[in-house]
Amino acid sequence: MKGRKIHTDDRGTIWGITVGEREYTLILTKRGYSRGGDFHKTKQFFVVLEGQMLVREHYLAGEKTQILMEGGSIIIPERIPHMFTAKTDCLVLEWLEGEFEKEYFEPYRKLIRGVKK
Repeated sequence: MKGRKIHTDDRGTIWGITVGEREYTLILTKRGYSRGGDFHKTKQFFVVLEGQMLVREHYLAGEKTQILMEGGSIIIPERIPHMFTAKTDCLVLEWLEGEFEKEYFEPYRKLIRGVKK
């Protein structure tokens, strides 16, 4: 297992963890901040280790929202734009079904404060 800090900003800190061939991302997000505003070619798995997160997913039929509590998880389908907002300070673990890649979904991305444009 290998770990490394990837990024720190006003929103919190992101670490990368590699176990065998699988890459995970451990994310600390401070209350009130959001992450994401993107979508991926493969499924994304997301587990809240501590705290509460509001999850927003954008579908053609409309937006789906839910609150994930500590221990909660979600699988975001491939190509579905999504955004996570910390209701409390949060620690989450996420990984993709395939290799890491992303495309931004501007309607969500522009709502994320603390990101340098």
